[in-house]
Parts: sequence; structure tokens; C-alpha cells
Amino acid sequence: MKTRQPPRSPSPAAVDGAAPRKRGRPRIHPLTTPLPPELPPPVPPKRGRVHPNAPSHDEVIDSYSRVCLTQVEPKPLAQSSVRANAVLWGAWCRWLAGQALHWSDATEQTIKTFLDGPAPSLRRRHRPARNPSQMSSLTRVRYFSVLKGAYGHARTMEWIDQVPTVDQLQPEYVATDAQGGVLPPGVLARLQNTRQLQEIFSPTSETKSHWRLLRDRAAVALVAECGITTAELIELQPRDLGAGPHTIVQAMAQAAQRTLPGSEREGTPPTPTLNLINPAIDNPAGACMPAAPVVLTVRPSQPHSERALNGRSIVLPARVCEVLLPWVAQREAMLTDMAARHVPLARRESHLKKHSLNGPLFPSRQSRKDEKGEPIKDRFFPMEPAAVYLIFKRAFAGLDPSSGEGVRGTPRTAQGTSVIRNTLIQHWLRTLPEEEAQTRAGFKTLEGMRVIARAAGITTQSTTSPDSKAQGEIEGADTRIDTNGQPGQKAVRRAKGDGA
Repeated sequence: MKTRQPPRSPSPAAVDGAAPRKRGRPRIHPLTTPLPPELPPPVPPKRGRVHPNAPSHDEVIDSYSRVCLTQVEPKPLAQSSVRANAVLWGAWCRWLAGQALHWSDATEQTIKTFLDGPAPSLRRRHRPARNPSQMSSLTRVRYFSVLKGAYGHARTMEWIDQVPTVDQLQPEYVATDAQGGVLPPGVLARLQNTRQLQEIFSPTSETKSHWRLLRDRAAVALVAECGITTAELIELQPRDLGAGPHTIVQAMAQAAQRTLPGSEREGTPPTPTLNLINPAIDNPAGACMPAAPVVLTVRPSQPHSERALNGRSIVLPARVCEVLLPWVAQREAMLTDMAARHVPLARRESHLKKHSLNGPLFPSRQSRKDEKGEPIKDRFFPMEPAAVYLIFKRAFAGLDPSSGEGVRGTPRTAQGTSVIRNTLIQHWLRTLPEEEAQTRAGFKTLEGMRVIARAAGITTQSTTSPDSKAQGEIEGADTRIDTNGQPGQKAVRRAKGDGA
């Protein structure tokens, strides 16, 4: 006869009102008091006061978007730009709705009041602005461009008598507002500390998550050293890693043979070893350091996009290899085990040759499904950008627990790969010739670094205004000026021929 177990006492998190933790999921941000539900945004009036026959704001932006997509002069806008315009127009109309105004009721003074105030937010839990009392000049320029186009189209359609977006309201563009976000001083060095990464991504009691911790620490170490983008990280494959004439898998296999007793040859240099505190945890697959330097080859990304980057080769230091090579060996062991369980013996060798070097270097833990709806368990699939963001969010939260969600009322530090990349580019511009910094960053032109350089007070050889390609590289980042390295002063140029 079974005896009834006494009921378990609720956890402290449940008592405080927070959601209970699931088993095996480490907490990456501190507990906070839940906020009350957000109020729905105000609904714009259906009719205007001055122009009662004017259509709704949705009809206006839909009609204007069709014109932008089909116009000949200037050239048609991209679909992404049209969607961005619709978001800004919607935010403007909701701001008007808060004052019980229809879009057609806006005047010159209404637009001036809007542009002089803070940027409207669609959500309360958004990333706080640098200046909560006034939107940046770049944001003002973007809003005015959308309003000028939409109201000009409305005047053409005779929905309004005159446009409120007169030329006198054109905001002034301040280039410093377009600078890319950088990390506070000292944060990049902590991300490059592989010992600290091993502590942040340390194994738990759940052994199934061990491989993901090896993957995550390797991904963070690689980005913190090389400054690659999220897209480049997702597209990396094991064939992009090499040591001498061999792939990284072949080089580690040869290094393992050299470490066997009696395999040393007279006059050959000793094989380098991985400096690990606990090899059983940090190197479960027994990875070995190759004799030749490990080189990462980053292939050109987005070849048909304005944000396309050049390919480049980077020699990885030993500290990065200490966390990267154990993951590569673990990935190979996992793929071999998957093939042994799900691939027939006759096709196993060809299957491993196909997916060992050509699959994603940092795979997703989620599998895909075949045509029959069955999960595919014999290979790896690439991660989504949202999964990459969560990896770096956990890394930043491990460095500073309060940075995960931020202290309420204070701005948070940006937590993606872009802010790490921008910080590295500034460091390269301070310490390397511009051409070498451009090569490491993958920019096609020196103009691509001009906006990022200005945030650190670095003068580059380029004197032209930032183009759309350069702006696209740093768009959307939370701007925080790095005070490390005498900001605001011109750095000494070390390019060839400068004699510095």
C-alpha cells in the first residue's frame, strides 16, 4: 500500500510571485517584482476635424508604401525600408491619438512639438534611451523623412489641402548620434578571459546540457577575439578551421597520435598542450592542440546585400583554442554517435564525410523535421539569430548579474555581437594601421569604419560622409561612448608612411 507523501513547501521564487524555475535551466537574470499589465495604446480617431473625409492612417501608409515600392525616380525602396516606414508612421499616429488628433489634423506646430520631444515607444519594457527627454537627431531625421513623404503623398491624393512638413522643420543631422554602441571599459577583456567564460558556462547537474555549455563558451570566445557578426558566426563550418595544410579535425587527430607513448621522433618539437584546469569537464572528448597555428577563415557574408563583408583569415591565440578545440572535438564525437544510432552502416562513412566539415560549427539544439513530420536526428542544423543573442545575454549576465535586465530606470548595456564588434574595431583603429583594421573588420572600404571611429575620437583617412553601407553596419545599436583610451583626442596614426 502506497503512503501519501506530505506536500512540498513552495519555493522562494513561487512565494515571491515569480515563475517557478524549470529543472536544468540556469537563471540568467535576477528576480524582479512583476510589473502590472500594460495599458493598450490609444486608438487614433476615425475622422479628422479639418478633413473629415480623409482616410484612416492605415490606408495612408498602405497607399504610400505601394508608391515607394513601384516608383522609378528615385529608385524603389526595399521591402524592409517600407516596413520600417510603416512602424514609424504608426508610432506617430499613436502619439497623435494620445492627444485625440487624427493624422490629418497635424499642423507645423504639432510636428515641431513631436520632434522636440522624446521618441515614442510602443512598449514600456523597451531599452531606455540615452536621453529620455529628447530623441536623437538621427531619429528626428528618420521621422521627418517618413512624415514628409506620407503627407506629400496625401496632398497628391487631395486628402489634405496643404502639407504640415515645411522645409523649416527639417531637423539637423548630427553625425555623432549615429555612432555604434561600444562596451564599457574592461568588459571586453573579461569576455576574452577564457577562465571567466568557463565559470560563466559551467556544467550543472544535468549532463545533457554539458555540450551546449562547451558550444556557448567557444562561440563567445571566438566573437570576442575576432569581432565576427552574428550572420558570420551562424555560417561558420568546421572546414573554416585549419592548422597548416590540414583541417582542424585532421590536425587534432595527428596531434593525438604524436602524444601517444613511443611516438615522439628525435629532433621534433614537443606537441603543444591545452592548458585546462579540469580536463574531464572542460575537454571531455580529449581534444589536442595541433602543432601548427589554428587559423579561422571567415567567408564573405551576404554577397548580394549592402551590408556585405569581405572574407578574411585570423590566426587564433592559444587561449581561444583552449575553449574552441574541446568543443570541436565534442561536436565530432556527437556527430559520430548520431550517425551510429540513426544511419545504416553502409552509408555511415559517406554521411560523416558530408556533415562533419560542412555542417554548422555551432549547431542548434533544435532538430528539424522531414516531409513526414519526423525529427531528423542524424545531423546538425544552424542556430537562429535569437538563439545567438541568448548566448551572449547569458555571458553578459555572468559578468554582471545586474546587467541581464538592468536596474530599473537606468540604461542597459547592449548585449549582442554588434557591440563587441564595434569595441574591437575601435581597439584595432587605435593600435593598428587603418588598412589592417579594415581587413580584420571585413569592410570593403575605409568609409565603413568612419562612424565607429568617430565615437572614439579617432580620425581616419576617409573624409566623405558616411554612406548607407557604413550606416547599415552599426544601425540599431545602443550608443555608449568608450571612455578608454583618451576619447575626443586624435589617435596617433600608425599607417605606413606616416612616420608616427
